[in-house]
Amino acid sequence: MSIRRTRTIMPLLRLLQKHVLRWSVVSISVLITLSLASYHFFQAQSDQNSFIKRLDYLFYDWRYNLALNDNRFPRAEENIVIVDIDEPSLEQIGRWPWSRDKIALMVENLAAAGTVVIGFDVLMTEPQRNPTRDLQQKARDKGREDLANQLDSFVAETEYDQILANSFSQTDIVLPFLFHSNADIQVGQLPPPVYSLTADQANNLIAIQADGYTSNVDLLQEAAIGAGFIVPSIDGDGVLRSAPIVQRFGTEIYPSLSLAMGMAYMFLDNIDLTIRPFGEGFDMISKVGFVDKTIFTDFKGRVLVPYLGPQGEFPYVSASSILDNSFDKSVFENALVLVGTSSVGLADLRSTPVGTQYPGVEVHANLLNGLLEGIFPVEPSDANIFMAGVLLILGFMFTVFSNRLGPFQLTIATILLLTTLVAINLFIWFTYNASLPLASSFLLTLALGTLHLLEGFLSERRAKQHVTSVFGQYVPSAHISQMLTEPDKYGFEGETREMTVLFSDIRSFTSMSENLSATELKDLLNRYFTPITETIFNHQGTIDKYVGDMVMAFWGAPLDDPKHASHALEASVEMLAVLSRLNPQLEQLGYPQIKVGIGLNTGQMNVGDMGSSFRKAYTVLGDAVNLGSRLESLTKYYGVDILVGPMTMSQCPEWTFRVIDKIQVKGKQEPVLVYEPIGKTNHLSKARRAEMARHEKAFELYRQQQWEEAKALFTELHLQSQQVEIYQIYLDRIELLSWQELPASWDGTFTHTQK
Repeated sequence: MSIRRTRTIMPLLRLLQKHVLRWSVVSISVLITLSLASYHFFQAQSDQNSFIKRLDYLFYDWRYNLALNDNRFPRAEENIVIVDIDEPSLEQIGRWPWSRDKIALMVENLAAAGTVVIGFDVLMTEPQRNPTRDLQQKARDKGREDLANQLDSFVAETEYDQILANSFSQTDIVLPFLFHSNADIQVGQLPPPVYSLTADQANNLIAIQADGYTSNVDLLQEAAIGAGFIVPSIDGDGVLRSAPIVQRFGTEIYPSLSLAMGMAYMFLDNIDLTIRPFGEGFDMISKVGFVDKTIFTDFKGRVLVPYLGPQGEFPYVSASSILDNSFDKSVFENALVLVGTSSVGLADLRSTPVGTQYPGVEVHANLLNGLLEGIFPVEPSDANIFMAGVLLILGFMFTVFSNRLGPFQLTIATILLLTTLVAINLFIWFTYNASLPLASSFLLTLALGTLHLLEGFLSERRAKQHVTSVFGQYVPSAHISQMLTEPDKYGFEGETREMTVLFSDIRSFTSMSENLSATELKDLLNRYFTPITETIFNHQGTIDKYVGDMVMAFWGAPLDDPKHASHALEASVEMLAVLSRLNPQLEQLGYPQIKVGIGLNTGQMNVGDMGSSFRKAYTVLGDAVNLGSRLESLTKYYGVDILVGPMTMSQCPEWTFRVIDKIQVKGKQEPVLVYEPIGKTNHLSKARRAEMARHEKAFELYRQQQWEEAKALFTELHLQSQQVEIYQIYLDRIELLSWQELPASWDGTFTHTQK
């Protein structure tokens, strides 16, 4: 029975192993597709700030500006002009707000020039104090009743609110007001609504709801023909692409400033709203009837702003020229005028798809132009459902057909599909002014194309896994990847090249191992070798071998590394940092702390696959290698963590080194200077640099046999430094050598007789 089971199960396991990559890719593709489709079904309608939505914002702005010209959106026959409270006006007239007799003069001059509707994009929420009444009060406070009475005849001439209200009779005036969410703030007087909701509509409608408002002085509002709100609709990325043209307060619907101006121009007191169901238990405003035109809105009563172009598509006339009556009267014949500001200081500049410092008053001008023409860009209400269907089709196509195409064909197919999606999206935009989401279909195509390309590459990579598994424990994965891309360039035959070798040994390992069991010792070494090996790999090194507690590595092979000495030194310093983090963990486990000595040397070495026909290893040999090993063994003698040879030091100019000694090691005839790396020069403190300078001077005095001066400096360093071993060594030597008669050829070389 067990044999039969084995014969049945093994083929199934082999089949699963063979196709696990394909099934994994298909599963991920389906998951990505369903996630994006679900986003459009359930979240996209109300989303404002997700990555996908922000990408759609960017696509919208790019598409909007792609072929924006004078014919893109039609310009109304009606004359729309902007009176600008600009910087020159503020310099000439004074800071805002201006006295309302000046506003009245502006109204009178505009009316005389033929203006039919004036819409203000500036609020007048507080009554202006009468300066004559203030002067009378001061006179009475001073006991000058006679002077106060004499001013009675002048009171009416400085009732500026009344003067402004009186000027409104000369033409149709539309004032602005603000809606906001604070129900405790209800300032001024609202105009009559343009639509009243039934009880059922009030309960179910999901249009933008306001709880409070800030409007104008009652006297001015009563004199005006109407008013409209000026609250912008800012997208999640801070750009004004859409704006509500109607908004709800309680059970009433109020118009935007642009809609109120259009109604005043067309002599309308109310509008037609089409309200339709929006999901279960909710209603939405779907369109607004304006004269003979139908304006489609989103579910919150917003429209996309039909920008004609960058700032300046409408005539701008400085407010100061209106006040001094120096303006061209013909510009205002039968005009609809918007009074607003482009001044930076008055903070009514918006970020829009067509400009980042775009005056808010021109946003209203574009909306008014769109209302008069009846043409707006539109985002279809069912756009997200349509897009979810497109995503499902795209996901199905990739899942079914991708594995039938090679990597090159799949790349071409993905590029063609992306191009087709963008082209269709642009066609719908330019033909129907319809804005469809593009980000999700673009991302899905890009993601699935990349994913299935990755599947192909991973399948090809299986053939190289054996090489990686064999050499991955000795060579960084980046080296293996590069070798596999150009296999003919790299070989394992022996060659001679300049390289840097590293030896690292645990100090007092024998006594440490005597106090640990075999299992504990294995665990300790594994915890040590793992981060040390990772550090060497991270700095592009190659592991040569592990011998007990010793690690041998080299730089410069099998890949060329022009900075092999620097990389080796950086790896050495990082190894010490790794140990400082590892030792507290070992202490918690009851293990002894680990200290190491590291020797580095650079020079000509023989490297290649060496050994016997039974076993070979990729390793390095040569005198330079032997010296690296000797330097490691001398670190304990000198009380330092790292010793480097002269070529290593010379190839690391960004580091500061301390000369440790001039030595002659066993088996070598020529003496060499050996050094300890202190740190990167630009990171050393002034005190540390000064210590190195004193050390170098003391060492030179020692080599010149100036014993007293050298002893004084070494004693000073011994007292001030935390690394006292090296200074004690030289103090002991001076004590010994100063009593001896040295040969004339003596140059400070110290001979080590042990390895």
